[in-house]
Amino acid sequence: MGGSAGGEWALIAEGRRWEGYGEFQRAAACFERALRIDPRNAVAMLRLGHALYGCERFSDAEARFSEALAEAPRGIDALYGRGLALEKLGRFEEAAGCFAAVSEIDASYSDAQSCRASCLSGAGRHAEALRLVDEALASRPASAAALYCKSRILGRMGRAKESVSCLEEAIREDSERSAEKYEEGAALARRGRHEDAIARYTEAIRLDPKNTRALVAKGWTLDLAGLPPKEAVAYFDRALAVDPRCHEALINKGILYDRTGLYKKAVECFDRVLADDPASARAMYSKAVSLFGLNQKAAAVFFCESAIRLDPTNVKALCSMVWILEHSKRYADALAYCDRALAEDPRYAYAASYRGKLLLLLGRHDEALSQYDRALELDPGNRTAIYHRDRALEKIEAEERRRGGGRAPRLRRLFGRPGPAAA
Repeated sequence: MGGSAGGEWALIAEGRRWEGYGEFQRAAACFERALRIDPRNAVAMLRLGHALYGCERFSDAEARFSEALAEAPRGIDALYGRGLALEKLGRFEEAAGCFAAVSEIDASYSDAQSCRASCLSGAGRHAEALRLVDEALASRPASAAALYCKSRILGRMGRAKESVSCLEEAIREDSERSAEKYEEGAALARRGRHEDAIARYTEAIRLDPKNTRALVAKGWTLDLAGLPPKEAVAYFDRALAVDPRCHEALINKGILYDRTGLYKKAVECFDRVLADDPASARAMYSKAVSLFGLNQKAAAVFFCESAIRLDPTNVKALCSMVWILEHSKRYADALAYCDRALAEDPRYAYAASYRGKLLLLLGRHDEALSQYDRALELDPGNRTAIYHRDRALEKIEAEERRRGGGRAPRLRRLFGRPGPAAA
């Protein structure tokens, strides 16, 4: 990025992206680089404060929030962040002052009142703290932040039974909100907005670290975003620590291992699912692909056939068999399974494109060209289909030259070496 004009804003945007992923160290590095370009950028100061807080570097975070407040003394986010950092540092009276200032600027900022109550209790002013948090709960009875705060206050006052009751209610509220955030993330992922989805999954996990659906979804989406596999695996492992029988975590972990060539580890994951659910077609055909990677071709075919017997309409099981047979050079057999997949789902672009490849391998070049055109109708951006469509054109041109004894007319290419459109 260097020192180019506006470079700090690109770094801030990158840092915000890492924040959404919950990767606070990487976010902090981006904000620090932005501040080297513009040391007075209040946004970078503020975001760096939040990132450092996320890294549990509370003293450094407090310093950055203070710098942001020097630039904008009534900045609510900086005041609130500084209050949080000061509370973690045990400087309760100063923290309470920050939260009081937030409430003065914006009385609707209800969490500030709960945080102030927590700090007053930390300073030994329990009765005053309890009054404040009860006021916050009167306006927002389902506020998990206020319930957690009240639980802490009651615990400090020796009212253990009431404290536990508040804590359990807060956990229930957070669990419900976590489920809502997961659903929001899943809806965003279905629309292709994966970075926004990751931010929702991150929030869901913050609210409920035991939300296995959010943990698996975040791991899968991080992998899709191109992060190193170990970072995605860490989320699958967190889900498995919560629920060792979490099939989604095991299958996604196995698929990732398979893709990175760790076939034995992949098979172990699928076997754990099958030990718990012997009728899992998904685990069966996934295991088949990994077994093929281990050069156990007969076993691969067996498990894929078993998955198809369990679920004859499963297009992914059928296409796994297509892949295994094609890589075994059994092109005609693969084509039969590909046709079965397309009979189940005529708009399945993967199968449509694969059928073109099989026809090409079988020397049926005109049919392959037609099939790739169909695949590109379903998925116009499929660069593999575009590339192989051009290879089919080359084969057709070569055949025309052999039959005609001269140059054949060049047909329209979509990718690779350009050619004029056919008349």
